[in-house]
Amino acid sequence: MRTRSLLSAFAASLLLAPALGLAHESSVFVTGLNGPVKLDLTRQGNLLVTERGSANNDGRLTLIDRAGGIKPVLSGLPSGIETTGGPSGPQAPVVDGCCIVHLSIGEGDMLRFSTTGPPGSQVPNLTGSVSPIFSSVLRLVFNKPLDQQSGGFELTREDHDRLADGHTVRLENAAGERLWIRLVVDFKDARPDVRTNVRGSNPFHMIAAADGDGLLVVDSGQNSMMRLGPVGWPRVIVRFPPVAQAPGIVPPFSDAVPTAVRHLRGNQYLVSLLTGVPFTPGAASLRLVNANTGVQTEFIGGLTSVTDVLRIGHQTYVLEISTDLSSGAPGRLLRFINPAQPGQEVASGLIGASGMVYDPRRDAIFVAEIFTGRIIRVDR
Repeated sequence: MRTRSLLSAFAASLLLAPALGLAHESSVFVTGLNGPVKLDLTRQGNLLVTERGSANNDGRLTLIDRAGGIKPVLSGLPSGIETTGGPSGPQAPVVDGCCIVHLSIGEGDMLRFSTTGPPGSQVPNLTGSVSPIFSSVLRLVFNKPLDQQSGGFELTREDHDRLADGHTVRLENAAGERLWIRLVVDFKDARPDVRTNVRGSNPFHMIAAADGDGLLVVDSGQNSMMRLGPVGWPRVIVRFPPVAQAPGIVPPFSDAVPTAVRHLRGNQYLVSLLTGVPFTPGAASLRLVNANTGVQTEFIGGLTSVTDVLRIGHQTYVLEISTDLSSGAPGRLLRFINPAQPGQEVASGLIGASGMVYDPRRDAIFVAEIFTGRIIRVDR
């Protein structure tokens, strides 16, 4: 069975949620968010967080200041029910200088599981989607620095249509500040696939390319890593093949499901692979990818349900949404001083941990828990 978004994995981690605690190095920094997914840092060290919403086109881009104050920057972003039954909306923010943000939008409700085909097969959503701009990347340009914004911008459903038609949408908030939004790329909502009939696009994470040539995007629906340049259609760098399971495990192969990309050095990038059903502990990994050639090798193996990775100095931090999804175990944060040696547990008891960012000023890692609506601070 195919796992295109991460909702199948996340649902299992809720089973033990009431009894979970945090490791002593960790503290709750923010609560009350609506499905936080991924994070980035602004110039002044504030957190910029995506919230997937509740499937009513109520996705948000939210600024969290250093004191933990929450300021919704942009509301009304696409949010719809994806195939596994949970919301899907805005996913990865990339801050570019003072005033520009690139924002990926997830697969949303573009596909449904087939009621007549083989198990796991998918078909386009024949009842219609709540938004035409799922599986896309938006470019947001503010007229003043993001850290100084009053927030309160809001998109309407009609704005979604205008963006899909190639128009730039201009918004103004109550303070008279302005925001221009345009659609950078609209990925294919459904692509033929021999295993699943069709396969959607789910741009789950992206970063600015280290060489300055656009964005690098990992698509957990297409099992791919792409380069999105300033002009032209996105170019696929690598498609990750199915992951072989241990003998006796059914099914014998799972999807790779890339969940994050981070720069390591030169043209080398680390990509985390969650892997799909049956979510076998030890089947996930970090891959080392050459962004020029697409050659990929294993960097760290034996991981479980990985949703993000950070490289801080010479250390590698790996975020696992669960240590065993089949039993509903919570997730954790691991630190690897040497990729060839076992990792050290830095934080445990994380519930639905989907993304993280490092703030060097505070020497802390901030983790988004998509199900609890919390941001967890992990001090190094």
